[in-house]
Amino acid sequence: MRKQIISLFLFVLLPLAAGAEEAKILSLSGNVEVRQGRDGQWTSASENVQIPEGGALRTGAGGTVVLLMPNKTKVWLKENSSIEVEQRQTLVSRLALVFGKVKIRVPHLMRKEKFEVRTPAAVCAVRGTEFTMDATEDGKMNIQVLFGEVKLKFTVPLEQGKEAMNILQGQTLTSDGKKAVQALSTKMTEWAALSNWNPGITKEESEKGLQQKEADRSEIKEFAKVTNGAEDTVKSFLNVVKESDLEAGRTLNDVHGNLVRVDQRMLRPDASTIQFFNIVKRPDYANYTYTNAVAAAHGFAYNGGHVTDRLDLMQLNVGFNKDLPQRIEEWPGFFNGNEVKPTYMSTIMANKTEVAGLPDIFFIATGAKYDAATDNMENNPLKLLGYSGGNATTDDGIIITGVLKNASGITAAQGLDKISKLEVANTGTLGGLVYTDENFIPTLDGVGAAAGAVVWAQRVSGADTSYSYSSDDANSSQLWNYNADRYRIGGSNQAIGAGTLDLWYAMESYVIGNGGNIRATTDFTNSTSDPFTLLKDNAGEVIMALKKYKTGTTGNPYSMIDTADYFTAISNKNIDIVFIPDLMVAAVQRMLPAITKMNDTNKNN
Repeated sequence: MRKQIISLFLFVLLPLAAGAEEAKILSLSGNVEVRQGRDGQWTSASENVQIPEGGALRTGAGGTVVLLMPNKTKVWLKENSSIEVEQRQTLVSRLALVFGKVKIRVPHLMRKEKFEVRTPAAVCAVRGTEFTMDATEDGKMNIQVLFGEVKLKFTVPLEQGKEAMNILQGQTLTSDGKKAVQALSTKMTEWAALSNWNPGITKEESEKGLQQKEADRSEIKEFAKVTNGAEDTVKSFLNVVKESDLEAGRTLNDVHGNLVRVDQRMLRPDASTIQFFNIVKRPDYANYTYTNAVAAAHGFAYNGGHVTDRLDLMQLNVGFNKDLPQRIEEWPGFFNGNEVKPTYMSTIMANKTEVAGLPDIFFIATGAKYDAATDNMENNPLKLLGYSGGNATTDDGIIITGVLKNASGITAAQGLDKISKLEVANTGTLGGLVYTDENFIPTLDGVGAAAGAVVWAQRVSGADTSYSYSSDDANSSQLWNYNADRYRIGGSNQAIGAGTLDLWYAMESYVIGNGGNIRATTDFTNSTSDPFTLLKDNAGEVIMALKKYKTGTTGNPYSMIDTADYFTAISNKNIDIVFIPDLMVAAVQRMLPAITKMNDTNKNN
């Protein structure tokens, strides 16, 4: 078991280790010099030169340069500027702007990670921010925030004004060393900051695309108003109150053109449990039908119509038999050196969209529990709960699914939390479940029941029980796949073809870019980008639905999949998850030193 856990960490994390490096020069033009240490000599710079802690860059007349930090922060230096990599550690990075003008774009940082920029007069702390800064050696400076927020603290006291202040998006701060003035950005200064600062381009090329950037920013601002207002709804959906260990997020378009905000969090509700959340927020979800002939002939119907303020969730839960170290950086060594075993694992896919004021949660869950007799995870939790009817004594795939509603004594969100912990037991009736709570045990079985409709189903084996059609079948280079598997409520032994207890678990899977475009294999094989950049530019999307089994059909399994949803008695819904790998990248960057060290030790042994 311990080796399995170690292998999992190495398989997921080590392939990205090659992308880790010190700060390096991405591109430059004109007179640019580099210094490799605080006491080093200035020499001519070139592309891909790495700059360690204590190193520095400076530009002369006509010189410009772009610096890439290990956490993917980008720093642009204009001519006659100088910057130093003052500190570079796992959780703390600090640059010193000695003089000149820079633009800095900082990605969303991990919890407890700090990124600071020091000038001769102040220190700026930033998180997920893009801003420009001018500074002189005598303490004068100008800051303009394009996105996010900058927290500034003066290290040289002013004669007038506060010692610390926050500069918000769309604001500027100007200081002459004696006083500081905050104001709204003007159109001229904002456009100058938004322009392309890459080296070696003309003024016309620099200003190209500014109007599109302005439109994108307006759209994102409107989206932010919606999603910020939905924060309480998200919390009630997830029952999440603990601060996250890791956080990441991205705004993009899904495959249907809807604007999407994806937020990822990894947290520990207790010392021995890890929870991973991938939360997908959409201010609008369009009603769609397939106009593409291939999709129309092989995809799955959506019956939910246009909805607003939609939330979708992917949640992964893992419980262990030992408390985990507080510092994530210690996890690789902890799993390598201890008899650590998972006690349970569960995966939840869910959608919450209020229709006619009803906060129903449609979900599909899978789970596994540790079996001491075999020293393995059993992927049939119902077997471990003692159910022996139907085919459920086998380890063939089990799902728990249905629609949760608010009921007397428990909300739909609280019920989802119990299911995520596999706190369910069978009722002895076909497909029936109850919560394993001594204080509250509502019956959940019965499609269309007032308290909701929650059942368990088992994968059916044999002929005409699986369907798949992919881009390979269509001779397309794009990366997509349609598939469906047949399940039976309660693992019943009814004859195939009866159909009343059968359903299809249907999925559409896509690899998409940030614009929602479906990616092709050549987008990756012909790319010169490093692994981290590729991951930041791409996402996965999975659309899930439960469809009725169409009775009286034979031949192609696709013809046996009804366009109607299985739970139409309650609502017509799908689950549409956009997954970004950003949190995985953040975890890699946090644990990379320990993983690399562990891998070297294993090789030597």
